[in-house]
Amino acid sequence: MNPLPSKTVRSLGFALATVVTALCGSSVAQPGDADLVPLKTSINALMVALVDHAAHEIWEAASAETLTGRDWQTVEQHALQLVASGTLISVAGTGRQDRSWVANPAWQDWARKLTDGGLAALAAVEKSDERALHAAGEGIVDTCFGCHEMFKPDAPTEGLLHVPHYED
Repeated sequence: MNPLPSKTVRSLGFALATVVTALCGSSVAQPGDADLVPLKTSINALMVALVDHAAHEIWEAASAETLTGRDWQTVEQHALQLVASGTLISVAGTGRQDRSWVANPAWQDWARKLTDGGLAALAAVEKSDERALHAAGEGIVDTCFGCHEMFKPDAPTEGLLHVPHYED
């Protein structure tokens, strides 16, 4: 099976971002929106499985000396995950602190910044611009550290692992 051409993936990515924005309005989804599908996991689980994983892939690519076409496709995939994750983490899930986090306007600002970081990485992909990718990666780092400093300074993952390890 041949992978989709990069241009097709980019087009699908921008279409996904447009649909998410249209469904949520011009801002991130607000707590209590009646039509939202309930989030059936904790924000912590999403952060580890989607945000942390995608951000690390973008940071690693941004520090690479050169990127192949395949590398750019991988960055694009992870940037799309960050774009969508900004919306997902703006909705309370099953975690103990999820409702208080999403009710806080500062949390919503950080969620928007996460989406903006993903969009900046997508823009870098569109131009195959390694400097822009590096800048997007730095912005994502700042967003992650800023949000953690405010909301989770002591226990960033509550025991969840970036890469699950299973015993035999």
